[in-house]
Amino acid sequence: MTLSLGKKALILVTVPLVFELGFVGTFAYLVSQVDHERAREAHARDVAGHLNVLLRLVMERSSSLIVAHFTSRETFRRRADLAKKRFYREKEIITNLVADNPHEKESWDKVYKLMNEGDRYFDHAKTMVDIGNKLAAGMEMVKVNRLMADVFQAIDHLVEEQEAETLERKNKQAAVRKQIEVLIYAAVAFNILLALGLALAFNKSTAQRLKVLLDNTYKLASQQPLSPPLRGDDELAQLDGTFRKMAEALASMRRKESAILSSAADIICSLDQERRFTQANPAAAQQWGYEIDDLLGRRLDQILDEEDQKATLEQIGKIIEANGHGNFTNRVITKDGSERDCEWSVVWSHEEKSLMCVVHDITERKQIDQMKRDFVAMVSHDLRTPLTSIQMVHSLLSAGAYGELTEDGLESVSGAQDCCDRLITLVNDLLDLERMESGRMDLNVESVQVSEIIAASLNMVKNAIKQKKIQLTIENSIDPFVKADKERMIQVLLNLIANAVKFSPENSGLLISVVKDNEFATINVKDEGRGVPENQKTSIFERFKQVNKSDSKGRKGSGLGLAISKAIVELHGGQIGVESEEGKGSTFYFSLPLAAPEA
Repeated sequence: MTLSLGKKALILVTVPLVFELGFVGTFAYLVSQVDHERAREAHARDVAGHLNVLLRLVMERSSSLIVAHFTSRETFRRRADLAKKRFYREKEIITNLVADNPHEKESWDKVYKLMNEGDRYFDHAKTMVDIGNKLAAGMEMVKVNRLMADVFQAIDHLVEEQEAETLERKNKQAAVRKQIEVLIYAAVAFNILLALGLALAFNKSTAQRLKVLLDNTYKLASQQPLSPPLRGDDELAQLDGTFRKMAEALASMRRKESAILSSAADIICSLDQERRFTQANPAAAQQWGYEIDDLLGRRLDQILDEEDQKATLEQIGKIIEANGHGNFTNRVITKDGSERDCEWSVVWSHEEKSLMCVVHDITERKQIDQMKRDFVAMVSHDLRTPLTSIQMVHSLLSAGAYGELTEDGLESVSGAQDCCDRLITLVNDLLDLERMESGRMDLNVESVQVSEIIAASLNMVKNAIKQKKIQLTIENSIDPFVKADKERMIQVLLNLIANAVKFSPENSGLLISVVKDNEFATINVKDEGRGVPENQKTSIFERFKQVNKSDSKGRKGSGLGLAISKAIVELHGGQIGVESEEGKGSTFYFSLPLAAPEA
């Protein structure tokens, strides 16, 4: 089992620490030994020193008594007394020094007994001297001298023992110091070897594994196969597993990206700061005819129409300067010399110092737009004019300008007139849509009261309301001013009311109401018809969209009314929509910005 990084770090810290503590403990023990030997040496020196002092005091006391015996001078008697006092004090000191050492105490006890006996002889001799019996004093001094010879011999022996003890302690100190020196060298060597051993072990178990991870990052960046997975369950093995999952995810993303780029219908490419192609997908070869290798390194202006080169380069320069994105169109000269209209979506990447481009071919769209414009022009000039003439002829026929028609004739003329009206309405709707999409619809915006729009719209459908016996209700508690083109808004409201009447059953109700907030006034048209399904509330405002396909036949609708109404309302800055529950009626509404009455 592979150890975790935490356990390895703990080993790296704990093992040297344990050995260091062992060395420190050994050092402490040896140092204490040195201190102990030094204390024993000092003790021996003290004992020897005090013994020498004691010998000197004995000799001084003896000589003072002898001189006092022969000269009878008081000074030497006092010196002998002083030497006696110091003698006793030194005896006490030595007794205390050797109290903890049995061998020294035993030797000292022998000396102590001899000295006590000699002390009695000293005292007796001094007494004889004091009473003037010199003969007796001399005899006592002879005894003292004989006894002092034994004392001196015993003290010399004890001093020699202390000196030998001192020398032994010095030798032991030297031996311990040598051990400390050896231990220091051993500790340094051992720590060096331990550090090298742990470093090698860590390098083998961790550093090499980290190197595998680092190599994998380079291999991933260069899209090379990764090294075999790391064994074990430590953090590095887990990291390696996560890294491999990430590498698999990146490889999957690269495959998807490559598949998307290869199958994309649009051209996806990149340009450097010099406007040279650095990357391109296969769509470039399919649409422009240039092979990828031939396109890479080529400047963009080399494949553009001469009239578009300057404007395109200026647009790209602005995008780079703003560090942003933009859109523009131009014409690309393909390899076979033909032109393709292209719409460019460009983003500048400051990090990559590159332009990321998506190029959409709009040649067919522009052709369709041109066809639509041609169709609208044709409808406007070649269809509406004949329809107007036919409508006039129908009016003359109905009025009897060409003679009285039978009832069947009048019915036929009326049907033809309705068809003609529908065609003219469809033509007008198509023209309106074309104007709105091309931005050529002019609005005569002014301040208008909502009641004027409602009244004008209802006046045009009042006959249809009467025919279906619809109960009309108008809530006119408020009558705000709005900013609008009156005729266009009448067109919108008329379309909503007409649809409500068209899809409402007989004897049903129709409610027109107005509400407002701080910015907008909203006109609501609520009917009791069949309602609008939930999934069609948005699509019915698209061109040629109706709730049921049969509505275009049974109820004579083109599917353009709501689309035109939506475009007109949005041109005014408002919104249009519907709230409905299928089978329970609908409420169509649109909003217009408020205007001040004095405007």
